Amino acid sequence: MIYKDENAELINNYRAYTMQGSNMVPAVNKGDFLVVDINQKFIISGDIYVIEYEKSIVVCRLLLDRETVVLIFDNTKVEIEEPLHVISIIGRVINIKKASD
Repeated sequence: MIYKDENAELINNYRAYTMQGSNMVPAVNKGDFLVVDINQKFIISGDIYVIEYEKSIVVCRLLLDRETVVLIFDNTKVEIEEPLHVISIIGRVINIKKASD
């Protein structure tokens, strides 16, 4: 789960989020700052996205297979396969600013 950074201004088509969970470690750690391009709704398989899934905002990798999408969480062995229409893509993560930097 992540939280939108309400203090960050919306610049053109970008939004800022702060990672709150550990499901994407080591790629994204708790406290990392994410820049998301909300215009990038198309799936590039293997890239990291912010999506709405089951009434939550989550960060995960997406793999596209025709009309099916696989949600991959780096820190778990769980892969969730769903029909594409079940998720709503908020945008693709284009930058990760590590909290430890």
